[in-house]
Amino acid sequence: MIYTRMTFYNCIDSKKAYVTFNDDKITECPLCHKLLTPKALIGCVYSDTTKIFASVLYVCNGCHSAFMATFELASESSSNIESYYSAKHFIECAPIKYTEQIFDKSISCLSPQFVKIYNQALAAETSGLDEIAGLGYRKALEFLIKDFAIHEHPDDEEDIKKMMLSPCIQKYIDNDRIKTLSERSVWIGNDEAHYIRKQEDRDVSDMKAFIKATVYFISMVMITEDAATITPVK
Repeated sequence: MIYTRMTFYNCIDSKKAYVTFNDDKITECPLCHKLLTPKALIGCVYSDTTKIFASVLYVCNGCHSAFMATFELASESSSNIESYYSAKHFIECAPIKYTEQIFDKSISCLSPQFVKIYNQALAAETSGLDEIAGLGYRKALEFLIKDFAIHEHPDDEEDIKKMMLSPCIQKYIDNDRIKTLSERSVWIGNDEAHYIRKQEDRDVSDMKAFIKATVYFISMVMITEDAATITPVK
């Protein structure tokens, strides 16, 4: 465990502030998401009338970008010219930049809108917008499933576009694994839009896991179809 004592400007009483930090709390840059040993540049101590905080400007030794970390402090001692604090609770780092999810070429070609919407949902989730991210993942799934259904049943394209997703899965998805995964993903996704949850023991993390598995099995179907187009060379 690494402890660092820093000298800060104290916005509370204009005294010099000494703050002891446990830098082990910051292990990943919120921008490049690589492991790091943080280097603090500057900081200040302030209060919201009930709690004391410190904001510290760090620089990543990987991408060399600056980010801010916020801590809640505990007061240890004080004199006429200086105050001593310890960081008792790490709150957050900001800004947080999401890492785009890269999908196999077969998926990107099959359903580019799925890729776009999924990554927008991922960006929302990474930014802490967890109450709307689930709706985004649910919408992304609909594009993926319908685009795959149209690929498998091109003559029924217009009908597939107009259908609700659950009936579409039941009628046009022939692969049992894809059908099960996508159907359960829809159940969880629907809960994200409704006041009362039906799947109380499931959440967005489960839906993401099911969608990723759905993507895998659809990729396998697409790759197998591509392999079947190869003819023997005599």
